[in-house]
Amino acid sequence: MKQALYFGVLSVLLAGCSQFKTSKQPTPVPTNLESHVQAQSNDVLADVPTQSSKIVGGDSRTMLLGKWYGIRKTNDGGRKEWLTERSADGTYRADFRSTAKNGDVRTQSEVGFWGISGGTYFRIFRGWVTLEGMKLADPTNADHYDAYEIQALTDDYFSYKHVARDRLYTVKKMPADFRLPVSVNSESKEPLTFSY
Repeated sequence: MKQALYFGVLSVLLAGCSQFKTSKQPTPVPTNLESHVQAQSNDVLADVPTQSSKIVGGDSRTMLLGKWYGIRKTNDGGRKEWLTERSADGTYRADFRSTAKNGDVRTQSEVGFWGISGGTYFRIFRGWVTLEGMKLADPTNADHYDAYEIQALTDDYFSYKHVARDRLYTVKKMPADFRLPVSVNSESKEPLTFSY
């Protein structure tokens, strides 16, 4: 029974990931990404919704479908960007791009499950996307399960606060064709750990 459930979950995740084709050639930086990053200042997205625009209910799940982009400055003068795509079947894919002050870039992609219960948004990290397929994460690692308090949600912006780390994140809804320039790493070393 457990083995059948495991293979069922794995097949759903792999099927969700199969729509994301990767190539070994670098992806050019889309102009919409550059202009969007250029428009950011002081780590704050413009027109961020206030607490008064908080929406929690059945529509919240539908509103979170699609692609959501976040960016924040790092302590060393670089930046971290992430693009999370949530699907109606409860799976997500997140692409991360970390740019150091000296211009070095590191990328990573992960997949898992997501959902909303009451005023809580949650995600369950299940693995990394690599050229060889999916590298499964350890399901017994408590750090792979995250809960966030929904601060605000509109058609364009989503603010949420990590319950354990007390860190606030704000992301912007992006068009379906928006992409981060992410190269899937085929190295055998342990992937980077990003928290968004």
